[in-house]
Amino acid sequence: MYLLTAELVPSKHRNILNGWGGCLASFGYVPLVGIGYFIIRWNYMFLATSIVMVLTSLHIFICPESPRYFLIKNDVEAAKKSFKALAKLNNMDLDLENIQIINGIPKERNHYVRQQLIEFIRYPSLLFETLILMVLWPSVAMFSYGFGFGWGDILPDGYSGYIMAGVGEIISYCMCVSLIGWQGRRRAMMFMFLGAALTYLIAIPNVEFGSGWTLESVSCLIGDIFANGLFTGIILWTGELAPTTHRGIVFSFCSGISRVGSFTGPFLFNNLAFITSKAVFLGSLAFMSVFCMMGSFLLVETAKKQIPVTGQDVEERRNGTQI
Repeated sequence: MYLLTAELVPSKHRNILNGWGGCLASFGYVPLVGIGYFIIRWNYMFLATSIVMVLTSLHIFICPESPRYFLIKNDVEAAKKSFKALAKLNNMDLDLENIQIINGIPKERNHYVRQQLIEFIRYPSLLFETLILMVLWPSVAMFSYGFGFGWGDILPDGYSGYIMAGVGEIISYCMCVSLIGWQGRRRAMMFMFLGAALTYLIAIPNVEFGSGWTLESVSCLIGDIFANGLFTGIILWTGELAPTTHRGIVFSFCSGISRVGSFTGPFLFNNLAFITSKAVFLGSLAFMSVFCMMGSFLLVETAKKQIPVTGQDVEERRNGTQI
């Protein structure tokens, strides 16, 4: 769905719709907490969440395939059918039979995995940006999943913790959309990585507020806002950095390696934090956030720019020669 959003939504609306999708996802915390509170047995809990997932995913059947997908396969007629379906959804009258669709991908190009991998070597900028994204994704996943699976130990009450986390996510997506619209993708990501690092450092001192609340729990709630903002921001940025010819494989690489962060995050938050000094644990997270901020600095700004079609477009964009 993230990939389809990047390819079906125009650049001026992509940031808002990406953030709106994140806000809608945050509302899932409410039924999740309700299911967890009233349904104790894990098998019935999985059944209930599966039913909710099916009912909220039916819209995918009316969503047309991305025309870009057909164009990279040099299937212009299928792309026109996709354009017609999109025009019908938007109540537009397009005479596509008399419109020439310009395909920026050479006809002799074979859209196979082997060809995609070869082009990572042929276009160094494409490889460079993908490798940086493959560092940022697992780090963001570690922050996000670490908080998500750790509220029972971080906050006084697990149920209220998840509700507050859901509210925090809505705040984070609104903040992310506003920040990206104001400062662009690159500066917004750098700011949020810096904000996450500061909240981790602030959480180190042992300060009690009463009723089970500590400086660590309050700082982690704020840190979760930055972590979720980074989550939606990195997805938006990846969709705009990767060219059409490689967008699917780049998302797969990044999402795949982010699983390393998604299972190490809960381990660090729930296990390592209790067998070592809190300063070591939180200080390491802060260092990683600063490291990712430096990685974000090395990427290019994509706001108000056309999505690249090929690896050559990525090369020209990084060299400043793209028109």
